[in-house]
Amino acid sequence: MNSSLNASGAILSDQMPLISVCIPTYNGREHLAACIDSIRSQTFADFEVVICDDQSSDGTLDFARQLAEGDERFRFIPNPRRLGLASNWNNCVNEARGEWIKFVFQDDTIAPACLDKLLGACRDSGKPFGFCDRDFIFENGTSERQREYSNWHRQRVHDDFNAEQSVSPEHVIRIAANALTHNLVGEPTVTLINKSLFNELGGFDEGLIQLCDAEFWSRIMIHHGGVFVPESLASFRIHAKATTTLNNRQRAFRGQVLDTLLYWYKIAFGSQFKPMRNAKVSGKSTLMLRLGCANYAAKAWKEARESSGATAGNSSDSMLADWKLVKSLYPALQPLVYLGLAVRIVRKVQRRINRKAMQPI
Repeated sequence: MNSSLNASGAILSDQMPLISVCIPTYNGREHLAACIDSIRSQTFADFEVVICDDQSSDGTLDFARQLAEGDERFRFIPNPRRLGLASNWNNCVNEARGEWIKFVFQDDTIAPACLDKLLGACRDSGKPFGFCDRDFIFENGTSERQREYSNWHRQRVHDDFNAEQSVSPEHVIRIAANALTHNLVGEPTVTLINKSLFNELGGFDEGLIQLCDAEFWSRIMIHHGGVFVPESLASFRIHAKATTTLNNRQRAFRGQVLDTLLYWYKIAFGSQFKPMRNAKVSGKSTLMLRLGCANYAAKAWKEARESSGATAGNSSDSMLADWKLVKSLYPALQPLVYLGLAVRIVRKVQRRINRKAMQPI
């Protein structure tokens, strides 16, 4: 069998695996053994495992090599510099050689039949994107609010898709239109993605820090739909050191307010989200979406400005600094703010006129 070396020195055979299991790692040693054990226990065998490590300081990559010793399906890629969350996810995809991409995050596990059943569902339905139900592993210290939200979201996925497991784009658009930034399917560990979708629609948006997965699922499903396997084939771990938890606690304005703004902006203006602006399907006109986005942009800008007195000069993590960073990525946001402010003024004037008109003479 012929072979060659890739840029990172891994041996590549001419026979490509059907599935690339991608594990983007960063300081993930604690739960990595359970993650890798679950992958090696799969009933489906035609896969490789791509581990892209984002400059871990806890020996994650060396530990992964020990855990996978003797298993030639594993490839280990040390990133030459720190890439960050979504960039490392995209790096995994770039390194993958399989026709299908299966993410399994370093804290998570998958059931033995996960690859088999997701691939079977995608093939049977002809869909390039599949997702399954999942359980949650709540570590000590998980808030009651987080538990309630996780269980609510799991039920929401069943309510949205269980009756129609092979999901049409139109069905997805109607769901998304009523909750614009809702995560339609959950975490990357529940998904199976045909690699052709990355070529067609691009990768995860590296300008987002919290909603990068939710935005990508929407981008895929409003064009192609998907297939839902209503069986728990993955387990998602929630703990205090997880990126989502840290973002919610330390970078709430950036991860919640500004990510929501950027996501909404893409829906209202982005070419890849044009199906969302089909009012006959979504019930949302282009004008309605754009004015709503402008109003939200003005609200976010005012919140950042009002915070500057308390946080200016402290660190680059201040709300105003985050606003400026996001504006540098999306320069059209500032004119959108001015439109939002103008709309607010017009609405305020209209309310005053209406109140005067209702007063007795």
